[in-house]
Parts: sequence; structure tokens; C-alpha cells
Amino acid sequence: MKRYFFLLLLPWLLGGTAVLSACSDSDDDTPQVAADTSRLAALIDSVTVGYNAAVEGNKPGNYATGSKAPLKTALDLATSTRGNNQYTQLQIDNATANLRRAVAAFRGSLIEDVSVANLVAQWKFEGNANDATANGHNGTPKTGPTGPGAAPGDGATLPKLVADRFNRPNQAYEFTNGAYIEVPYAAAFNPPAMTISLWCKRFDSNDANYLLSLNRWNGFKFQLQGAGKPFLTATTTTGIFDRDAESGVVAVNTWTHVVTSYVDGTLKFYLNGALVKTWTNVQGPMKTIPEPVPLAIGQQLPKETYNRAPTAGQAAGYFEYYGPAFFKGQIDDIRFYNRALTDAEVTSIYTIENTL
Repeated sequence: MKRYFFLLLLPWLLGGTAVLSACSDSDDDTPQVAADTSRLAALIDSVTVGYNAAVEGNKPGNYATGSKAPLKTALDLATSTRGNNQYTQLQIDNATANLRRAVAAFRGSLIEDVSVANLVAQWKFEGNANDATANGHNGTPKTGPTGPGAAPGDGATLPKLVADRFNRPNQAYEFTNGAYIEVPYAAAFNPPAMTISLWCKRFDSNDANYLLSLNRWNGFKFQLQGAGKPFLTATTTTGIFDRDAESGVVAVNTWTHVVTSYVDGTLKFYLNGALVKTWTNVQGPMKTIPEPVPLAIGQQLPKETYNRAPTAGQAAGYFEYYGPAFFKGQIDDIRFYNRALTDAEVTSIYTIENTL
């Protein structure tokens, strides 16, 4: 019986001995499981490619100046962590998460163009008068009227491609002797609210320096007055208004960024990215023009529209030619939006376009 009891206890005793033996081993003999760095390695490779390709600057597609440095710090830390086999899986995972956060922050510094969804047309004048957007509002350079009184005549001069404000050849248009650019009418040019942004260099103090015009005052006309003040006339559902930039003046022979925006209740003027005047005594959304009239760049009306009979209930003499009303100078980089941009967005356009 004693022998049988011993045999029963033997396996337990042997097992206990094994357990005691295992517990007595040093920690150095414990098998180590290597951390999985495959996800971190793949992320490092991907981020490295993006980092090397990224360019800092102030143009759409660039990243804000200084934004690459924090990403490089996170990338170096992740690379160092990956190469050290003493780190635990938790530390590897933390390094991966840290690098992902740095990538997200870096992506947030990408400079994008302003309100692309609301950009109806953009005429960059890069060798032609075509619309740079996908909307196809291409312009055609034309000769225009210059005569006095009721005799329009024709200046027989087309807009001429010239060097822009960065002295790049054929990157802006010069308007003299009635020259203008005509863009076929589209309902998109007649939204309830709008922003017009452009660069111009006026040659003189002409009080009819028309920049952009759609059917005169029954649509809108944007010009520089004799003193060089930006001036907007427009018709809304409540009537016609005329307002200027008051203290804001475009200097002669100086490239200047000029912007006007309108939305029901607010008209603004900007020069070189800065707000110079806000009017709030203007009401109503902009009114749809009575009949289709092409958009004119550099003239008050298209040449063929002068002195013709209106067809949609406008006054009989509405299209009468009153005398020269054309821009004298150079124009470049026109943007037309179907909403009023914010102050910050106007400043962004100036920042993007002010340097190469």
C-alpha cells in the first residue's frame, strides 16, 4: 500500500520538481519575442518618398515654409526606433502612431488654391486669353471703339501680350486704343454674389478705365475712376448702386492687386491683399441681366453691342455709345468667383500671386 501511494505521488513530485526548476532559471534564459516593425518600416518608406518630393513655398501645391522640419524630426525618431531591437511592441506602435500624427499635421500645411469650387473663370493670360479653369470661358482679343461722342469708330488695335509684373514675356495683356477681350455670355457671370480679383497697371488718370463689365449698370461694371479709385456699379433686386474705394487708390504705372466683392448687404474693396473699404448700405442679391451680353475685359461694352436696340425691355437708348470707355494699361491674372470671398481668402490670393 505504501508503495502504491508513492507511485501515485511520483508524477506530482516530478512535476513539482520541474516547476521549481523552471522558476529557478535566470531571466536571461527566457525566450524573447521580437517586436513586429513591418508596419513602421512601410510607413517610414512611404513618408520618406513624400518628404523628399514635398516643396515648401507659397504657391498651390507647396507646403508652408518651415512645415517640413517637424515631419523630419518625427521621421528620424521613427527610423531610430525601428533600428533598435531593444524596443517593445508597444514602443514600436507608439512610434508608428507618432509618425502618422506628424504626417497628418504636415498634410494640413499644404497650400491649396482659393475656393476652387466657386471659381467661375480665371484668365491667367499666359500667352492667350483662355480660361484656366475647366469651365471653358475663353476670351477673344478684339479691337474696340475709341471715337468721341456718338461715333464709336475703331481703334484698330488688338490687346498686346507683354511682360507681366515678374518681367516674364507674353504673360499679361496691354490695352490701348480701345482694345479689349470679349468673353461669350454665360449665366455663371451673373451670380447673386461675386468677387473679382485682378492685377492691373494703369497708364493714366482716365476716368473710364474699365476693367470688367457685364451689360453696364444693368449688370455690373468694375473700373478705375480718374483718381485711380476702384469703382463698382451693379444692379441688385433693390436697385442700382455706385460705390468706390474712397481712400484706396491704384497708383499710375504700378502693378497693383485689385479686388472687389459683393454679397447682399456688403460691398468690399481691397488693394494688395488689404481691405481698404467696406460698404454696408447696399442691399439685395445681384439681379440677372435682361438679355445676354458678352463680358468685356477692358471695355464698357462689346463693340457690336454699342448703339444697337435692346431686345429685353431695357430703355431704347440703353446701349448708346457715349464716348471712349476703355482701359489704358496692362491687366493680368483675373479671377471671377460666384461668392464673396473672406478677407483671409483675398489675402491668400495676394500672397499666392505676389511672388513667383
